[in-house]
Amino acid sequence: MKRRRARAALSGVIFAVIAACGNSSPQPAVSDPSESPVEFRRQVVRVSSVDLDVSSSLIERCVWVAATSDQRRQGLMGVTSLGEADGMLFVQDAPTAGSFWMKDTLIELSIAYFDANGLFLDATDMSPCTSSNNSDCRRYPTPPEYLFALEVVQGGLAEFGVDESTIVSLTEDSCSASTMT
Repeated sequence: MKRRRARAALSGVIFAVIAACGNSSPQPAVSDPSESPVEFRRQVVRVSSVDLDVSSSLIERCVWVAATSDQRRQGLMGVTSLGEADGMLFVQDAPTAGSFWMKDTLIELSIAYFDANGLFLDATDMSPCTSSNNSDCRRYPTPPEYLFALEVVQGGLAEFGVDESTIVSLTEDSCSASTMT
């Protein structure tokens, strides 16, 4: 009788372990997309032109800010809209180079890169990648020594106020909603 109970208990434990292992396989972020980013702070970014008087060309936009390594790694993966912001600003700890990818990102995006002074460096359009094979996802190389990377809905950089003469600066001001509505 004791053996039977011990076997039943052991079978239950083994079943629970197998079930848990079956559920621990990685699920793609696209399996349960959220409408907009969560756990990111919204802040005001100022966009101006180096060619004009800053006070006459100043535009303020509301962006999600990815300032930690975990936030930068998550970015806009699995979301279907920018929600109540005009874009996402990735802020590096120091000027750097690398690449961005669109793994499990569902929105077509344009990205612009800026140096430590906020000066425009480069921009490109990026396409979503929902492949389960990471090597299928294109890497988009960054320019060297960028500090800020701004992602907006593809084709939206001009509406955001970004071109080759742009300077951006992140303020400490919080914002509550998109300014581009």
